[in-house]
Amino acid sequence: MMPSNAATAAGSADGDAGATSPNEAAPPARRAQTWWEVVRDSYLVFDRRTLGLTRLFLGFYLIFDLFRRTPDWLAMFEDRGVLPAHVILNRPQASGFSILHGFSHAWELWALWGVILLTYVLLLVGWKTKVWQVLALFWVTGMNGRVLLIENGGYVVQNLLVLWTMFLPLGDRFSLDAMLASLRRRREGSAEDLNDREALQEPYRMSPHVTLVGLILCFQIGALYYFNVVHKTGPAWKNGTATHFVMYNDRMATPLVASIRTLIPFPMFIFLAKMVMAMEAAVPLMLFSPIGKVWARRGVVVCMVLMHIGFGSSFVLGPFAWALCTWSTIFFTRDDWSLAYRTMRRAEREVTVLYDPRSAATLLACRILARMDRFELVWFEADAAVAHRFAVRDLQGHVHHGASAVARLVLALPTGPAFAWMFRVFPLRPLVEALLRHAEGRTTRFFGLDRAARAPSPAETPVGRRVGFARTGFRELLAGAFFIGALNQAAVELWSIKRLVKVPQPEVTRVFSHKMRFLQGWFMFSPNPVMDDGTIVSEAVTVDGRHVDPFSNKAPDFDLLHAKSLRYNQIWSDYFNRMHLPGNKAYRDAMIDFMRRLPERTGNPEDALVSGEVYWVKDMNPKWRTHESWGYQKVLLYSFDESGKRTDAKSGDNP
Repeated sequence: MMPSNAATAAGSADGDAGATSPNEAAPPARRAQTWWEVVRDSYLVFDRRTLGLTRLFLGFYLIFDLFRRTPDWLAMFEDRGVLPAHVILNRPQASGFSILHGFSHAWELWALWGVILLTYVLLLVGWKTKVWQVLALFWVTGMNGRVLLIENGGYVVQNLLVLWTMFLPLGDRFSLDAMLASLRRRREGSAEDLNDREALQEPYRMSPHVTLVGLILCFQIGALYYFNVVHKTGPAWKNGTATHFVMYNDRMATPLVASIRTLIPFPMFIFLAKMVMAMEAAVPLMLFSPIGKVWARRGVVVCMVLMHIGFGSSFVLGPFAWALCTWSTIFFTRDDWSLAYRTMRRAEREVTVLYDPRSAATLLACRILARMDRFELVWFEADAAVAHRFAVRDLQGHVHHGASAVARLVLALPTGPAFAWMFRVFPLRPLVEALLRHAEGRTTRFFGLDRAARAPSPAETPVGRRVGFARTGFRELLAGAFFIGALNQAAVELWSIKRLVKVPQPEVTRVFSHKMRFLQGWFMFSPNPVMDDGTIVSEAVTVDGRHVDPFSNKAPDFDLLHAKSLRYNQIWSDYFNRMHLPGNKAYRDAMIDFMRRLPERTGNPEDALVSGEVYWVKDMNPKWRTHESWGYQKVLLYSFDESGKRTDAKSGDNP
């Protein structure tokens, strides 16, 4: 075992050399860079640990987004929902494509839900990562393209996030792929082997990843924020009153914002509006700054996270805010990892694992721990007399067993302090020992980890290098083709560009961009913020004479003036907002069919509808320096009878 003072000295030496952790190779000595090296290091390089971190955030984000959709899964996607597939196929919405058109019954959709969840979980843990990256793109674009009535800019951002990260090797670090490759690459059989951390990983996993996608992401994120700034030309943004109007929009405001907005001083609204504009303008400048790159990228992350946590907690914007928070993680640099290691590594957490060398499962656990120990604070000592197959000895010489041993061990690992307390609160000793007994003699065979260590991996052979070079070239060409298509879509979609130059759009680019929803129109709250508010309220009569809103199964509430957030999620908020428009009349019969199925959803035959009326209820957001909405209107859109026959209101009554 390496003594603690030697381990600390080794860590300090690596830190002084600029290495990001004891396990990472130190960078070469600094010298004057050529112009190509400046461009490469500024725009084309990713730390593979950053890519692994982004995969973890992306996996969590996609899982939670799937659960966000779950309560409305059947209402949105089933043929008995608000917009059956056959209705869309007969009247396509912007020629959108969705693989979900092939799933129409409840059992099919729930089976698909399970497959999508499995895809996201496997992407999160990083097993066969590239397969799930590609498949995730089909699921995300399929869900987002199925019902365009609920689409907003956040869905487009989500599509692009999954598209561009698909070209990145997100599974090279912090993944099951990397762990299994390392376990197969080298098979340790003794404590000396376990304490020797050299060559645990394939060399390419420890090196930076250079790709054109780095520059593409700078343009994509930069364009998103730049055009959102230049399109905010209205007086509400110029005088700083924009956030006041947005926060009083009950269709989008969360209950949190609705409860505190009257307490916010009016000058604070102006400050917030100016701050949003300043941060949005700063992001593209910092992204493309070759000077002070490390602090500029940190500024990008801070601006994106602060802005979008604020947006996501204040408004129901669907995936918008959280997609961009996830995207921000891609901009962490090697220097950030170096800072994190220096901050998080604590020599006093060093421990020695005493393990029974006769236990194959315990040895496998030690091999896994050696690969998770990025701080080199965990050392190993074989002891055939140790109780319960393993124990942990701290620097003071105290030996810990069971849940206490696991807690001390976890504490020494990266991010361990955030989880170690759980093992002290919940006694896990019986579970740990049961798992060890069950794994004995099985776990190694399951993954083929009992085989001899492999010789150099295929990627390290001459043939493997040539194949890898060809694969890299194809990936870069494909990413470049998508980027050219994105530039063309931006040129024909963005107002500020269309006013200056007319750019033709090839049919293949137009069809692909619109079918897969890889759009580039960045106009959030532009040129002015939303200053009116509204929602659909349905008043239907049941067979027993009650008046209900079939969407809430409660009495209709027309009191928009005194609303404190409508408490809809983004899906229903945007659906109601789009369905009141005359251009979407073709989808109203499906809406009626959904309402008339109320008894199926409640299980109460008395909820059968004999007639109903659907209204668009609207008002204007409070004027500046006031708190009261005004301009209330209740507009009849259409009515329906017991058979479902629809009668539209006179055109003059429609909004």
